[in-house]
Amino acid sequence: MPIQIDHGVKGKEYPPYAVTVERGKIKEFARAIGDESPFYLDDEVGRASPWGDIIAPPTFPVTFRSDRAGTETLLHDLGVDIGRILHGEQEFEHFKPILPGRTYLCRGRITDIYEKTGKSGPMAFVVRETTITDGDNDIVCVTRAITVVRL
Repeated sequence: MPIQIDHGVKGKEYPPYAVTVERGKIKEFARAIGDESPFYLDDEVGRASPWGDIIAPPTFPVTFRSDRAGTETLLHDLGVDIGRILHGEQEFEHFKPILPGRTYLCRGRITDIYEKTGKSGPMAFVVRETTITDGDNDIVCVTRAITVVRL
């Protein structure tokens, strides 16, 4: 039986949350994704780099989480259960490197909801965007994720 999702959440902003990046977590993440770049793993190379420290791999912001802005909250807001969703797409737009020891502020919102019909039937596409800023309030990264909901 088809379901309806709440399109009224389009434009909803979630409470901001802070994330402090740990050096060990950057290294752990780089190893987990199989990227052995010395810019992510070698403190000496990091110190000699233009950034003065190691940097996080581009997809590292997937580790930035908040209970008040996560998938459970999204599902509740849309009125659907986890069995109806798929991770559709994700992109990262970087403006500055993510560095260890720094605290970043993440602000998330639902920027779009649209529907399409595919081979398996009707689907809704929910676009979430998170803007990540540093201590100077400069934008460091913008992430966009699409969650697909089977209707």
